[in-house]
Amino acid sequence: MPTNKNNDLLKLILNLIIIGLFIIITFQVVEPFLFGFFWALMVVITTWPFMIICQERLFNKRILAVLVMMLILSLFFIIPFILIVMSIAKNGGYLIDFAKNLSHHQLPTMDWLNNIPLVGNELYLKWNDLINHDGSDLIKQFQPYFGTMVTWTISQVTNIGVFLFHCAIMIIFSGLLFLKGEEVKKHVYHFAHRLSKQHGEDTVTLAGQSIRAVALGVVVTAVTLTLIGGLSLVLTNMPFVGLITLALFVCCVAQIGPVVIMASCSIWQFWNDNIVAGIVLVIVTLVLTTLDSLMRTFLIKRGVDLPFLVILFGVIGGLLAFGAMGLFIGPVILALTYNFIQAWIEEQDDN
Repeated sequence: MPTNKNNDLLKLILNLIIIGLFIIITFQVVEPFLFGFFWALMVVITTWPFMIICQERLFNKRILAVLVMMLILSLFFIIPFILIVMSIAKNGGYLIDFAKNLSHHQLPTMDWLNNIPLVGNELYLKWNDLINHDGSDLIKQFQPYFGTMVTWTISQVTNIGVFLFHCAIMIIFSGLLFLKGEEVKKHVYHFAHRLSKQHGEDTVTLAGQSIRAVALGVVVTAVTLTLIGGLSLVLTNMPFVGLITLALFVCCVAQIGPVVIMASCSIWQFWNDNIVAGIVLVIVTLVLTTLDSLMRTFLIKRGVDLPFLVILFGVIGGLLAFGAMGLFIGPVILALTYNFIQAWIEEQDDN
């Protein structure tokens, strides 16, 4: 009898080892495609209603609707990135030359500082004391770092291979999910039901609602901020408005926010003594920064009924923990955890 128990234990251990190795090897095989697959999953869940509308307009032909969606995704994700890379590659030489000759540039005197009440005269004196005595030394100290930063940025942006690979994987998986969406949904619900007959299907529904709410919150917010910011750039006669607006949209979608782009434009206006335009852009920057956090949170909460702090911590924590994809993973995980706890508490109360 003890021999049989030892054999059963050894068999169990071997089975666990084999299953563990199988899982590890499988993960290593699919790991390069995971980011693209989850990206496609987010896109399909968010844009599924639009795909159904396209299908109805295209004689109820699913394949035509899928082709249209894949074309839209290709244009939406690839063309802006290529335009940014081409623009940076085209102006890369100018940026490097500017960094090399930075010490020869003269800092502006900022005469408009005198017009600021109370502290204006003091700021003006300190600024001119800096540029008259230590300004050149300060520029020389920052020059190597600026040149290194520009070189690193150009090298990173021009290395588009990885990004294009993930884009291609995302578009391919999106097409497959659009094509077989109902079957995939059925299998997912069946799998969730097998895991938990009581909460499985509700959990999948909540996850889908959370993903769609976060995605719509991010995209709608980014489009709104880009329209306002782009209009302000046109009104203040900023050069390269199209490229800057495109960069603003990318930063908003990536959750970097509008501050970096708009603040840089404000500094450029002040640097060229365009005081009114600089002040306008500063005000627009403050408005966009406030609108960014409020609008995104409101749209996400409108799509899924969750406490404000759960959504906020999910967005910020997910972004810090998992990068751009964590923007969707964080709120979904916290939403599921919150609802699991709520369901458990209600069950305890019923008992």
